[in-house]
Amino acid sequence: MERKNREIQYDYLRVIAVIAIIMVHSIPAQAANDTQQLFSAVLMPVLLSFVGIYFMLSGLFILDDGTENILRFYKNRFRTIVIPFGFYTGIYYFYYNVYLGQEKPGFFPHIKAWLFGWLTETTPMAPHMWFMYVILGLYLCAPFLSRMLKAMTDHELRIFLVMILIIQTLFVYLQPLGVLPGEFFQYMIFKGWLIYFVLGYSLKRLYQNTRYFPFLAAGLTGFALTMIQKFFTPGFTPGIHDLAPTMIAMASAVFLFFEQYGTVSFPGFTNACGLISRHSYGMYLIHYLVLGQVSAAIIEKTWIRHFYVPKIICLTVLTFFISLVIAWLLDETVMKLLKRIPKLIWKRENDR
Repeated sequence: MERKNREIQYDYLRVIAVIAIIMVHSIPAQAANDTQQLFSAVLMPVLLSFVGIYFMLSGLFILDDGTENILRFYKNRFRTIVIPFGFYTGIYYFYYNVYLGQEKPGFFPHIKAWLFGWLTETTPMAPHMWFMYVILGLYLCAPFLSRMLKAMTDHELRIFLVMILIIQTLFVYLQPLGVLPGEFFQYMIFKGWLIYFVLGYSLKRLYQNTRYFPFLAAGLTGFALTMIQKFFTPGFTPGIHDLAPTMIAMASAVFLFFEQYGTVSFPGFTNACGLISRHSYGMYLIHYLVLGQVSAAIIEKTWIRHFYVPKIICLTVLTFFISLVIAWLLDETVMKLLKRIPKLIWKRENDR
């Protein structure tokens, strides 16, 4: 959600988050030696904490403001989220199934196949799109969840947070052992990625001006426990990179660091981060295609391909800037046009 007075700490977070996600996808799935394995094991939890931070940023803005008129909220989300999402899935579909495809079934069969893939989460070569289906589900609940959270006192909200975090912890660690009844967790609705969504709003409301050290300690402890799990109990690491309490602690520590200390402005740099932040949604959607089909092809033709860390860094940097250019071009042209169409339709309906 855009705000007239931009809060620069969130611009910083978005920029770092998109870099982190690109780097996650730039790291090879398999390590060739122990040094590469150690590098990946240490870096991956830090980078993946920004997936949770993406959800936290969404919850922070949406649960706090903008859901008063429910129909208007849904219309705005359709224009700003659903339309770009559908457009970018179309880019993936037509690149892989039309441009690179062997079969040429015709225009309308392709449109049908694209829509089917979009609606069923089977868009080709776009595994990162899972995030969008989750966030759309959370947006459907947001107007009602916002009203519930705002009706709570701060004390009640703290109790609510403790309750959902305890339940999530029990589920993460006890269910794989067969200890936690499945029916119990099935009907506990406040779980999964929704926790990060709620945390974004709750952490700012409750802890924006409190001492940061306890959260720093919790984040460092979460990181240390993650490393212990990876190296000493590699056969038992449930939720280690997403919904485990260790990861939630790390994401919360990073989020609150920027909440409390990220308001420092740097001439030029802050403006650049604001520009990147405004186009970070498009960058996220397109980066996987850019990484796999452009950046990787370029890097594989250079000497950098032989060096593990330089290759990861170069892939990340190249993908970041190419994705930024593409997102900026599309946001300022095609996206502006597509987003105007629903507004014109709704305006004509209101004028009748």
